[in-house]
Amino acid sequence: MIRKGAAIVAAGFTLSLMLAGCGGGDEPTVATAATGGPAASASPSSGSGTLAEYVEGQRKWVKCMREQGFNYPDPDARGQFNLSGDDNRKFKADSRFIPAQEACQQFRMEIPAELRPKEEPPTPEQIANRHALAKCMREEGVPDYPDPDANGNFPQSWGNAETNPQEEAATQRAMQICEPLRHGGPKGTYDPNFKFQG
Repeated sequence: MIRKGAAIVAAGFTLSLMLAGCGGGDEPTVATAATGGPAASASPSSGSGTLAEYVEGQRKWVKCMREQGFNYPDPDARGQFNLSGDDNRKFKADSRFIPAQEACQQFRMEIPAELRPKEEPPTPEQIANRHALAKCMREEGVPDYPDPDANGNFPQSWGNAETNPQEEAATQRAMQICEPLRHGGPKGTYDPNFKFQG
């Protein structure tokens, strides 16, 4: 089974929060309501379009979220905005947040290429670390966690299926143990009270 939970967790380590969703990164990513915040786009409403289309989509998304009771600031000319950490935490804690995200999902768009951060290609050591992470994840209970390709990139299409609570728990445990390998460190330890968030 493809596991959305592992992708959700992985997204928390490599991606910066932007209004429309997760852009770039070196691990498989599918953010959902579990990650909360404006970066929680499960599937953008369209492919990567122009900057103007993206900004218009952001404006519609903010308007929709306001109608759902969440006072997001207006996006700027690049479709981004500043949301304080306190407001972000308050929004995520609100029981209406996930239903609001779902109601406004139709306006989400993929971040256009010109707004994505330019990343240096990974070094051979970084690629080896990513292979070690993937191997560890499979050994620790996420059997379909993919290997990166020859360029060190994980498949972006991976991680689109729903997971059950047992699979989510296994993913959380595996990520805590295996994530340090991505940085060349030793395996970590599992803390059942800690949850990775995107």
